[in-house]
Amino acid sequence: MIGLNRVIQGDCLEILRQIPDNSVDVAFADPPFNLNKKYSSYKDRRAYAEYLSWCHDWIAELVRVTKPSGSIFLHNIPRWLTYYAAFLNEMADFKH
Repeated sequence: MIGLNRVIQGDCLEILRQIPDNSVDVAFADPPFNLNKKYSSYKDRRAYAEYLSWCHDWIAELVRVTKPSGSIFLHNIPRWLTYYAAFLNEMADFKH
């Protein structure tokens, strides 16, 4: 179970799937930019379609867990943010 005031390290999709619907007030995501940077524990280069599919999946989970009155903040480079906006327009109901 996910609790308050905890740092949880792990696969974002696995963790998000444990969180109940409409239970988060604020969600913030700063995912890898898929720029082929060298990291010791993460491969920052996925195929174009694979990266966008993965982004669609975690964005859908953020929408699911965020309360209707909540906020979602996404950080990335413009190349990917345009896709994020399209995903959010397809699955979220903007109120402000």
